[in-house]
Amino acid sequence: MACRCRRPRGAGEAIIYRPGEEIAMTQHPMLADGRWIAEFREQYDAWFTDARPLIEAHQYPTAFKNYPFPAFTETPWTPLTRSLAEVRLGVLSTAGLYRKGVNAPFTDTVEGDPRIVEIPSDADPVQLDIAHSHLPEDFIRADMSMVLPLEPLRALVHERRIGEIAPRLFSVVGYRTRAHDVAEQTATAIAAAMADDGVMLGLIVPV
Repeated sequence: MACRCRRPRGAGEAIIYRPGEEIAMTQHPMLADGRWIAEFREQYDAWFTDARPLIEAHQYPTAFKNYPFPAFTETPWTPLTRSLAEVRLGVLSTAGLYRKGVNAPFTDTVEGDPRIVEIPSDADPVQLDIAHSHLPEDFIRADMSMVLPLEPLRALVHERRIGEIAPRLFSVVGYRTRAHDVAEQTATAIAAAMADDGVMLGLIVPV
């Protein structure tokens, strides 16, 4: 999930989009590059009318054959100007991870669960579970580092190859059909939260 985001000038606090959970405030609100969204939304509504029954029947190749994937002519990129040993690293996993007994599992919906789950960076991996019906959940449970490499990242910090890990990590379900909502709400909320946490470099673990 790429975040084509920018900070609005003169903006104050903004609400972090976290449907179904407590909202939080951020001092670093973000705006998405929305030049493509109006056209996509119109195409999406027409596509979803036909695709919904196919998705509900788990006929994904047929359902997504005509999905109106947005096309971009620009790639947002900010060069890293300091060594990895000096950065605070933020992490996002799209594997639908949550903490057992703390967070509600992600739900299996036609358009994908839009929630964002925060995971403390000092969490014990054994506390984590996965709720992502489009992934081999039992296979991932055998080695959670495939989708959230906590222990490898901690080892890199210990070896001083990475400065530090941000205090909270983020988890979403990578299966989302409403790309405009991902851009306008999900990506901007995560980008703003990482800015609040002083993140200098973000790692996305896409699965």
